[in-house]
Amino acid sequence: MKALLVSFGTRGDIEPFLAVGEVLRERGWEVVCLFPEQFRDEVEAIGYRFHGFDPAFLELLRDADGQRIIGGGGSLLSRVKSWIALARKGMRLNRESGELQQRVLADESPDLLLYHPKSLFNIIWAMANPGKAVLVSPLPGVAHPLSDFGPVFKDHGRLLNRLEHWIVNNIKAATARSFARKYPETYSEVDTSLSAIRNAFVRDQPAVYLISPSLFDRPAAWPENAKIVGYFERDKTADWTPPAELQEFLEKYQRPILISFGSMTNPEPEKKTRIFVNVLTKLGIPAIINTSWGGLQRLENAPEHILFVDSIPYDWAFPRVYAVVHHGGSGTTHMAAKYGCPSLIIPHAVDQFMWARIVEKKGLGPKAIPIKRISEEKLANALEELYNVGHYKTAALVVAERMLHEPDPHRLFSVLTDGVEAIDR
Repeated sequence: MKALLVSFGTRGDIEPFLAVGEVLRERGWEVVCLFPEQFRDEVEAIGYRFHGFDPAFLELLRDADGQRIIGGGGSLLSRVKSWIALARKGMRLNRESGELQQRVLADESPDLLLYHPKSLFNIIWAMANPGKAVLVSPLPGVAHPLSDFGPVFKDHGRLLNRLEHWIVNNIKAATARSFARKYPETYSEVDTSLSAIRNAFVRDQPAVYLISPSLFDRPAAWPENAKIVGYFERDKTADWTPPAELQEFLEKYQRPILISFGSMTNPEPEKKTRIFVNVLTKLGIPAIINTSWGGLQRLENAPEHILFVDSIPYDWAFPRVYAVVHHGGSGTTHMAAKYGCPSLIIPHAVDQFMWARIVEKKGLGPKAIPIKRISEEKLANALEELYNVGHYKTAALVVAERMLHEPDPHRLFSVLTDGVEAIDR
């Protein structure tokens, strides 16, 4: 049996699919991936066959327009211009990605398609191949509506939030329909009315949310096809050896924190890093700063209780630190909770603001500071609270204990393959 995994996005969009791939491969399935080209070497090293989306998708986040939108900076007019520029580039890339997905689906003819909610083309393929496709998401609110947040994870009140979800789901349906109309011979039997497409991915097709019920409470209004199965993580440390400098730092300093913005960028990485270094120096808190994709930057002559690294596996680092300061991506938020680390979230965009509110509400960390509003004064107050208020650590350890028992690979496999098995029966 063959599964095709399709996902757009950054590390946080790819890792959940690789974790699912492990579950499938352990049960004898062949796994094929269609991810951004930047992940080719890593995926092929795992042993999966690989098809690549244009690397320009991820490069959009790193260019000046992407940094301005995600990390702030510039005037309102400059940000509007950046949105327009990104939209133009994105439209071209979306057209090309649809053509690529159609080719890969035709060539691979998978028994099972697992697709990210950003891959709207696959809604149509799923309608044409009932029982053979599952929407897999590392965050809620992408198909099934939330009352507390709108589709861009801002809260405009319950009624307006749900109306916004309905509007956005219709826009998604229209986008999916435009793909279907390019291949009339292939999808001639599919009902491409907006209501049919919307109902297909909201009500009919199975959807699996790889999130923890200890962090996110499943809305009672969600339909039966939407299932929360817990947070799944693959082992990423098997071939990684920590550098001696990092080992020595951890031996020397007690209760260090880790600071990382993951794949998030901003137009002023040196300025943002300087804010952190000044505050850490003032408070005397030992810290590892992960520069990663460039949202933070190495600084010369930093004090010895601050260590810069270019990358670090979170599943290795988090059990060895006291707390984490991060951007609030779904994966990083889950990993911090899983390893009992309180979080201070510096949200940059979209769902990160939702996770920031959840972390605060669950008592897992102080109130977030959006990247666009960060200052030395705000950061000093929040870091001191994160580091010295003990109940954050206590709450994080309680959640960590719960999360240990949530992910069930057997249940996940059953949920993913139930439709395929029904076809075979």
